[in-house]
Amino acid sequence: MIPTRSSDPAEVIVERQERVMIITWRDGHRSVYSFDALRRDCPCASCDDARSKRLNARNLQVLSGPVLKPGEVQVTGSRSVGWYALNFTWSDGHDTGIYTYDLLRANCPCEQCSDSTLSGARG
Repeated sequence: MIPTRSSDPAEVIVERQERVMIITWRDGHRSVYSFDALRRDCPCASCDDARSKRLNARNLQVLSGPVLKPGEVQVTGSRSVGWYALNFTWSDGHDTGIYTYDLLRANCPCEQCSDSTLSGARG
């Protein structure tokens, strides 16, 4: 039998009305991710490249696609990627990000996880 890891989901709910994804992990922990944060932190290569260029850029950046304000991005589709990840189609047309459960659990935005991450960084 394969042991349960803390990054194994028991339930995943994409709540379009509330604009959040809720994951209840097999260890009982519950994580709530806003659509804005998920889209902003998309792990795909093109988004990662765009983020690094923005951080290092001194010139005006030209954006492609629609410019969305916070609160506007919406999930238009979602699917499992094997047993290890999720993929979303966003209202801006983007659909290449693969969000692994390990990544999502490591970046849980709840206060308890944020506090333990900070205290671990201090130690």
